[in-house]
Amino acid sequence: MPDPKRNSGPDDAIEPPILHKESAPPKSVDKNTSRTDGRKWNELRPLFLKVGIITKAQGSAYIEMGNTKLIAAVYGPKEILKREEFSLKGKVNCEFKYMPFSRVQYCEPRQNFEEKMISKCICDAMEGVILLEKFPKALVDISVQVIQDDGSALALALTAASVALVNANIEVKDLIVGTTLRYFENSDVLVDPTADEEHGPFSKFSGGAGFHLAVLPSLSQISYLKQTGKIEQSQARDCIETCWETCLRLATGIKNLLQESIDQNAPR
Repeated sequence: MPDPKRNSGPDDAIEPPILHKESAPPKSVDKNTSRTDGRKWNELRPLFLKVGIITKAQGSAYIEMGNTKLIAAVYGPKEILKREEFSLKGKVNCEFKYMPFSRVQYCEPRQNFEEKMISKCICDAMEGVILLEKFPKALVDISVQVIQDDGSALALALTAASVALVNANIEVKDLIVGTTLRYFENSDVLVDPTADEEHGPFSKFSGGAGFHLAVLPSLSQISYLKQTGKIEQSQARDCIETCWETCLRLATGIKNLLQESIDQNAPR
């Protein structure tokens, strides 16, 4: 008999990254060849989503994309107690953290600079989508923890935080859906890259640029865009368009999984 207090994730068990053997360098990929994991250049990894798994939070979401696993929780809206933080519009506070075992390299329990910057990015994106005027003098706390990082963690964190807001019944303009793209100097493009494809220090994959895009699919608006590296303007435009199309494809799957999870948790 399954444990009712334990989250029932996918059937296939996956070893934590610390137990993985050193992976082979990703091979050069074009539109006619497959990647190291067998995917095409624009193919997404398998997606799993479940909401409402943290009972003490107003809303929560557990999401997997391949070997990347995150959990997001929303607490509030709750009253702002400090007088200097008084505001007629609600405020958003976000904390993003890699769990100590989420990467091959040990992650310190205290937030580092990268995690603080990602927290700020998520907070800015959520402030733009939440109807803050609906709950004045209140604060919404969002916590995102990466259980296992195998690439595209920022984009998936934006998606998970947005789904958790919906699960918390907080009014939003639209659902945020994010994706990551890696462009290389040899003109290779990889959508939804793994950790090796996104950060791997391999000679043939050096240079290029990375894109993190989050959109509001129903409103056809961009919620968040980040570019790293150098790239020509025309190529950057093509990469953003590819990210946009990928987000729209992903949004359909996210909404279907969200509806299925809501139906499963609905009282009978």
